[in-house]
Parts: sequence; C-alpha cells; structure tokens
Amino acid sequence: MKLLAKAFVSTTLAAAMTVSACAVSFSAQAAETGKIRLIVKNETYSAAQGAKWDGVLLDKTVDISEAGDALSTVQNAMAETDYELTVASTQWGSYISAVNGVAENDAAAYSGWMGVQNDWVVNNNLAYIDLRDGDTFEVVYSVTMGVDIGADWTNTSTALKALSIDGMSLNEEFSPSNTDYTVTIGAEEKTVFALPTAENKYYQVRTYKNEYTPSEYGCRTTDAIEVKAGDTLYIGVGNENWPGSYPAETVYKVHFMEKPAELGDVNFDGVLNITDATMIQAASIDLIDFSPLQRALGDYNGDGRMSILDTTAIQYAIA
Repeated sequence: MKLLAKAFVSTTLAAAMTVSACAVSFSAQAAETGKIRLIVKNETYSAAQGAKWDGVLLDKTVDISEAGDALSTVQNAMAETDYELTVASTQWGSYISAVNGVAENDAAAYSGWMGVQNDWVVNNNLAYIDLRDGDTFEVVYSVTMGVDIGADWTNTSTALKALSIDGMSLNEEFSPSNTDYTVTIGAEEKTVFALPTAENKYYQVRTYKNEYTPSEYGCRTTDAIEVKAGDTLYIGVGNENWPGSYPAETVYKVHFMEKPAELGDVNFDGVLNITDATMIQAASIDLIDFSPLQRALGDYNGDGRMSILDTTAIQYAIA
C-alpha cells in the first residue's frame, strides 16, 4: 500500500447547507474553519479473517484543523481518542498506514487505508485534500485497492448507479442510460436533497441548480436545495476539471414541474408553445440532441417517430 499512497490514500465527508452556499468557486478552496463528520471504519477485512477489529470504529463530528486538510484533521481527531493512528512518511508525503492495529498489507498485498470525501474515493495524499464545513470524510480500509469500496480506476464509466430526490418521485424508474427526468412538484417551493450515487466512486459527482457550472463545488447529498416548478438540477459525473476524472463525463438532469410533463413539452417549461415545435424540428434532423424522454414527448402525433409532422401538429394545436 505504501507505494500507492499518493494515488489512493484519503477520507470522506458530508453535511447540510442551503443552496445559496452550495456553489463555491474553486478559487475559494483555501483552508476554512468548521466541522466535518468523521467516520473510521473497516468493513472489508473481518475479525474472522484475522483483523484486530472490524465495523465502525469512530463516527463523530470533529473540528477541521487549522491547516484545513484531511490528514491533519484526522490526526487531531484521533489524538483525542483512545485509538492509535499510525502515519508513515515517504517521498510522496505522509499517509495513514494503520488504525488501531489494522495496518496496510494485513489483509492482502496493497491492502490499506483510503479516504472518501462526500462519497468520492480520494485519489491523492490526504494532506492535499481540503475540507469544507459540513463535509463527511471517511477513513476506510480496502483489501482490493478501492474496488471493494466502490472505486475501480480501471473502470471508465461515468454513469450513476442510483439517483433519487429525497421525498419525491422521478417520473420514471431510474436507469443509468437515461439522463433526463422530471419531478411533479406542484405550485409550492420545496426543500429537497439530491441523492446520486456513482457507479464508480473513483469519479466525483456534483449537483448544480439551474446552471451547470463545474468550476464550482456544487451541492452535496447533505445540502438542502430550494426548488420550485421550472427549476432544473444538473448532476455531473466525472468532469475533466475535477480530481480523478479522465473519461467523458455524464450529466443527468432533473426538471421540476408544477404538473406532469405534457406531450410535446420538450423544454419542460410546463407550456406547449412554438419553442417546443422549433426544438422538435431541430432534433428531428439531428441539429440538437434529445434525451430518450424528450424524444418520447416529441412524438406529438403518436406515429412512433419524431419528425416535421410533429412540429406541424404542435403549430396547429397552438393556433
């Protein structure tokens, strides 16, 4: 595990804040004060297999260190407990080599401790991972260099494994290949939590409201988001500007609507109008891309395909 420390050692984070605080520019990544939820656990190497302990060792709210990084924060928190934390130093920097008697290479060659920040398995030394107030940071034991905790650097998929909106229902059952959904919200503004899970946690997942701005942090699963009819959540997976991201990203959309989407309403604004007709015409000749949901709504005349005939039918309906 020692030779892989630079690429794999880290920890995780999660907590609540409103949407006004969700989008934080990368230029503001300097260390900040605050608290995180720190979890230390070993769920991959059991006591029956020889581990000195298994399960959750620690789960508590702790202060972010003055330096603001994950490694020093974990060190400070563990120093206030009766548990032993061993930090080793290499040419790549320091990393966690053992926690309370469970050490790297105990379970198998290259097994060891990794960090998970807000459900993202960190791909860098923990000393280089900045924490934000409200993060969830986990120190997790992995036997198979991350695969057993959901992160496989040989898998280039940037799909989601699951997506839900807390307390509300998507218009259809989630499918990783379908990137467009609607939610019927009614006329009132509501507070929701977006709950996406990456198929491969080696790639980050970030949620944005009404504008996809990957240069900002976005919202975490623990961040409350105020939404109303007409709003859209953009959920990106594996943007090239984020750590650990190299393949083409995938972006999912969740449109909040006052009432269920009507046939022909391909821009999800709740109104059938000339904009929808124009978009359908453009999509029918491949000038713009439509999601599977938009193509289904764009088949206005019900003939099983989207064409200029649907555009004409909408124009007649509007007239």
